[in-house]
Formats: sequence, C-alpha cells, structure tokens
Amino acid sequence: MPKTSRLIQWSHWPAPVLNGLSVGLGLAILAALIGAMAGMPAAITAASGASTASVADTVCAPQAKRYQMVPAVISTALVAAMVAWSHGTPWALTLVVLLTTFGSIFWMSWGKRGGPQTFVMVLTLVFQMAAFTRADMTPAQIWQHLGWVTVGAMSMALWSELSIRAMASRYRTLALVDSIEALSTMMRVQAQWTRQHRPGGQDTRTDQGTAALLALIQQQAGIADVFQSARDLLYSQADASVTNRTVARQIQALIHTVNLRDVVQACQLDLDRLPRHAATPQVIQDLADQLDTMAMHLSRVAQAWRAGQPLPPHQPEDLVWPHQEPVLASLGRRCAHMRTLVDQIASDQAEGGQNLMRQPLHGADLATTLRTLVSPNDWGLPALKAQLNTRAPVMRYAARATLAIGCADGLAHVLPWTSHPHWILMTVAVVMRGNLEQTLARRDARIQGTLVGCLLASALLTVAGHSAWLFVALVISLSLAHGFVQINYRVTAAAGAVLALVQGHLFTPSHHAAFIDAAERLGDTLIGSMLAWAFSYVLPSWEQQQLPRLAGRLLRALGHYTHHALHWHEAHAPSPLRSHARREVYEVLNQLAQSLQRMGKEPAHAKAWAPDLEAMLVHSHRLITHLAAIKGLLTVRHQELITMRAEPALRQTEDRIKASLRGQTPAPDAPRTDTRVEPRDLPPDEELAPITAGRVVLTDWLLLRLAQTDQEARQVSLASRRLRRRRP
Repeated sequence: MPKTSRLIQWSHWPAPVLNGLSVGLGLAILAALIGAMAGMPAAITAASGASTASVADTVCAPQAKRYQMVPAVISTALVAAMVAWSHGTPWALTLVVLLTTFGSIFWMSWGKRGGPQTFVMVLTLVFQMAAFTRADMTPAQIWQHLGWVTVGAMSMALWSELSIRAMASRYRTLALVDSIEALSTMMRVQAQWTRQHRPGGQDTRTDQGTAALLALIQQQAGIADVFQSARDLLYSQADASVTNRTVARQIQALIHTVNLRDVVQACQLDLDRLPRHAATPQVIQDLADQLDTMAMHLSRVAQAWRAGQPLPPHQPEDLVWPHQEPVLASLGRRCAHMRTLVDQIASDQAEGGQNLMRQPLHGADLATTLRTLVSPNDWGLPALKAQLNTRAPVMRYAARATLAIGCADGLAHVLPWTSHPHWILMTVAVVMRGNLEQTLARRDARIQGTLVGCLLASALLTVAGHSAWLFVALVISLSLAHGFVQINYRVTAAAGAVLALVQGHLFTPSHHAAFIDAAERLGDTLIGSMLAWAFSYVLPSWEQQQLPRLAGRLLRALGHYTHHALHWHEAHAPSPLRSHARREVYEVLNQLAQSLQRMGKEPAHAKAWAPDLEAMLVHSHRLITHLAAIKGLLTVRHQELITMRAEPALRQTEDRIKASLRGQTPAPDAPRTDTRVEPRDLPPDEELAPITAGRVVLTDWLLLRLAQTDQEARQVSLASRRLRRRRP
C-alpha cells in the first residue's frame, strides 16, 4: 500500500501520533469551553497551562498516567508562580530562569520517562515569560492569570486520564505491532548478513566483517526498547487477561516474539561452525531465504493485528536439510524451531488458543511474573541521589545547560531585537541534549524545521489575522509537535515555530508584518542552536566516562543470566528472576551499543575506548547467543541428553563462567569438547544398553556449546578489564 494512502487511514497511524491528536482535541475542547464561559483571554491563558502539562501526556498504561500528570500539573503551577513573582525584576527573573533550568534537568535521573517532565518546566518558563511581556498586571490580575493556568493544566490532566482509558486497547495493539515489526526488520537484516557470511567465521576476523557484525548487534540491541514498551502496556494488564481474550492473545504473541528473538540470534552461531561441505553454500542461501520469508510473514501478522483483520492463509515451503553433517542438521532444526514460533505468533493473531494466564509457570502464577517485568512508575529517590555528585552525567548536564541558558538570557537582552527574549532560551533548552551526538542531530533538525515553520506561520498570520482560525492552527500545531517529537523532530520543530508565533500573536498582537516576528524567531533559533552546540563542550560527559560502570553492570547481568539459562529446564527455576536477568542483559547491551554509536560524533580523544567497547559488545553478544542456544536445547531436548555427562558439565561451566566474569581464574576442570564417547562417560545403567547416535551427538553438541560459552565469557572479562583500566 502506498505511504500516502497509509497516512490517510487512521489504522496505520503510530501510537505517538494518535496521542498527539488526543492532546490537540483536548486543547480544542478546553479552549472552547472556557472561551464560552469566561471569554477568550481566559481561554488563551488556560491553553498555555494545558499546552505545557500536555508534554507529560505520553503513551503508557492507564495505571501509569497519574504518575505522569500529577508532577506535570504541580510543575506548571509552580514555575508559573515563580515567573509571576519575578516579573518586573530582571535579576529575580534571571534567577528563576537559572533555577528552573538547573532543577528541571534532574528529572533525567529517572531516564527517558523523566524527559517530558523536564520540558514541562522549561516550556512553562518560556510560555509564562511570553505571557508577562504585555503590560504590568495588578495583583488581582496575576492571581487570576495563575488560576487559569492551573485550571488549564488540571483540565489537561483530567483529559489525559479519560483519553488513555479510551485509547488503551489501541495502544496495546500498536505496541505489539511495533514489537513484531521490529523483529521482522531484525530478521531481514540478519538474512542479508547471512548471505554475506563465509563458513568458519573468517569474515568476522576482518575489519569489514567486524563492522557488519557490530551493525547487526546494534540493530538487535535496539529492539530492547521496543520490547520493553510493549511489556509495559501489555504485561500491566496481565490480570485482566483472565477475562479479556484479546489481551491474553496479545500477551501470548509478545511472549512468543521475545522467544523468537533468542532463536533467531542463535542461528548466527551455527554459521560460524558450518563445515566445508558441498551443501553448505545452498544451506546458507536457504537459511537466508527462510529468514526473509518468515520476516515477510511476521509483517503480514503485524498488519493483521494493526487493521484488526483476519490473517491471510500462509503455506510455508518445506525444505529438506542435509542430515549427514551434524552442524547442518542442527541449523535445520533451528530453522524449524523459528518457523514453529512464527506459526504460534500467527495463531495468536488468528484465534489465540487457550488462555495462557490460567496456566502456572514453574509453580508461579504467570500474571504475577509478567507484572514484575513492567517498568517502575514511581519517582524513587535512589535514582536522584545517584546523580548528586560532580561526575554524574545528569549533574554535569544540568550545570552545562544552566550555563548555556544563562549566557542565552544575557545575550537575548543585548540583541537588536528583544521582543521575545525567551525564544533563544527555548532553543538552547530543546537543542542541548545529554550527549553530543543527540545535540548535533537536534541542532540540524531544529534549524530546518524552524525555517519551514516560520514560512508557514507568516503565511497563516498574514491571511488569518486575529480570527478563530488561529485557534485551529494552534490545536493542529500542538498535535503535530506532540505526536512527532520521537518520530521526526523536524516536524516537531516546524509545528513548534507555528505554535510559538501564533500563541505570541494571540497574547500580544503585533502591529508590524508577520514575517518580522518570523525572522526574529529564525534568528533566535540560529543563535540558540549555536550556543547549545558550543556549550556541549563545557563540562562534557563523554561516553567513555560511563563505560566502566556499564561494563560492571553487564558482567553482573551476564552472571545472573548464565545461572538462569543453564537451569532454564529445571521445574523449580524462579521464573521472575530469570526473566529479569534476560531483560537486564539486553538493556545493558542496548546502552553500550548506543554509547558506541554516540562515540562516533565525539572528539578523537573520547573515541580511544571504541575498540575495547567493540570487543566487549561482540563477545557479550556471542556469549548470550550461546546461552540462548543452550537454553533452547535444554528446554526442548533435555530428555535426549546423557544425563551423567551433561549435568556435571553444566555445573562446571557455570562455575567457570562466573569466575571469569568476576575476574578470577577459572578452575582447570573444563567440560570435554571432543566427540569421542567412552564407556566411563556413560551412567552405569546404560553401559550395556544400546547407545543411539542421536543422544551421543546431542550431548557432545552441548559440551561443545558449553566450551564455546566459557571461552566467550573469558573474552568478555578481558575486554571489561581493559575498559576499567583506562582513565577518562
């Protein structure tokens, strides 16, 4: 279907865009009601409070909405009161600007979910500075103004509670769709990488091969955020799945999707040991084709979920894999396992099967287990305390942003144009990010989007004047700015320029041509963007400074995941802990992959750690992929193993891996990796029994996997020690 027609159909709109439309509709209803009851000045003031509070209204589970909106309402009312108190006193207003900037950045202590709270405070500061540029208000007018701002913020919070309950089902569906499509994309990338792969893993020893593998790892690591967003929306409804069949089907599909990710990654390891067999090139081609076919089928499943339509019938082609080579046969079984999981995901969309929530998982209630995988919603103090030191990235970001805002505030009052001094502050606040790579991206997008927005706003103000159409433009601009902030910031910047110019015109109508305000807006954007870029080198927090901490966190997570992966088949395994262990590993790998990407934009001296980080990423990825392969083997075919050989090897390997990750020298009793089977290796009751080749080969295959896993753990430990020995 063409992209233009997809934009017309609401079923193809992503969740952030739907959320932005909801915010815009809420603002329109609020302005219309207050305008009808109290007049347009009151509606404009209330709209400013609603606009700033709406920044915190993001896609989340209904239970999390109050944790978003209550702090936003409080911040809006508090900052508005501080601006009102300092209005007319330049030094006091400057102090409020600096304190608000410094304090708002500390919302970043709670990660991505704290970002909207930061911009609630910054936007309130900017909007209220714009509101108080008109004639001085009497105390009664100031209180009335603050009252309407608070009413607007509280009304938007109430609207967000109502809208999330109306849209929650759609958001859950779209979260699952995003997860399936992300996995489909990953499988296509892996198919392309598979076609370029050479037997024996020789390509990974070259710079080009390492770069290709790192690109694949970074793409795979990025799925962690998508999966976690889906967990937050779906697993938080685990209790409701007992009675809601659709939610139960979606949860089942997400569980199968996460498991499929592990199996897909395990295929990479089989490729490294492919023999130089006549059938090997064809097997590689067949595997790549199968990955593409399954990825295409997953895309169809995702589209069926998105549109709420039945899935078209699918008949996969049967492939005959060579069985004379154990490695080729293993690869065939892996491919068959992937196809089984893909079929299960499709079955979840089609009919859902039995209600999974009624089934116990290893003695624990699955709904309870799933709820433990949901991200926390509260604002716990430990996260804030961790950033209250001079080397913490959030503290340095706050200091850097405050210095930049202070410079921008002083510069705004000495420029030839001073009618909107808050515009430079706004640009600095939204362009400067916690790292240089994101700052540069925001700088370019901000300038390009603002240029387009200024042209649109000039035309609109010239044609519409001061008519009610400006409120329509205000609502549309807010919807677009809110909906595209994480999708395409250029759209947000363009909509933000229209929003600022139209709102400024409504607060204080100008008597000069509209393009003059637009030119001032563009000039302030250029100056603010350059200031944000320049101050990114003041008190910098380069990626290398966080690597030792992340490396230590990764080693601990790998140790926990190793224990649970090697015991996954045991009935008494604590399922909540093992699920957390797997999620923690992927989260840290995602952060390390992002650090490596951001290093590319940093100065040369800050990139010195990149080779060690690359080595740690590659070996960590191979380690968890080996563990995923072992976990799958133990879960599906544990009964086929020779127990007296497999169980001691599992215990020894776990001890050796944990010792390596702790920086200790492993014990010398490594598991056997040869393929010879002798009588002493067999249990007494099997010495006289016929030995099937399948059990022998499978057990030897497990021992080989364990030895490779042990080797990768040692390489991860070495890379970690090199990172920790370096000094920022």
